[in-house]
Amino acid sequence: MSANKPDMPKQVSWFNGCGGRIGVGGGRSAEHAYIGMSLRHDEDADVEHILKHGARFPLQAALLLPVSKSYPVYEEAGEK
Repeated sequence: MSANKPDMPKQVSWFNGCGGRIGVGGGRSAEHAYIGMSLRHDEDADVEHILKHGARFPLQAALLLPVSKSYPVYEEAGEK
């Protein structure tokens, strides 16, 4: 399985599909959004997996979807 460019999550939208939950995740770099299936029982791990291995999804379309969860922004200097 190929991997996408590493990115920190910005937001995710979840939908119930025929075979389980489908997530559309957007990263901080905002080049693309990614779509994939929920494979774990940990939402944050699912989002990380979708950003790493999901299929590209049009960013402008992803921004129109209702946001299920937003992730906070942390500075590179380690500030929280």
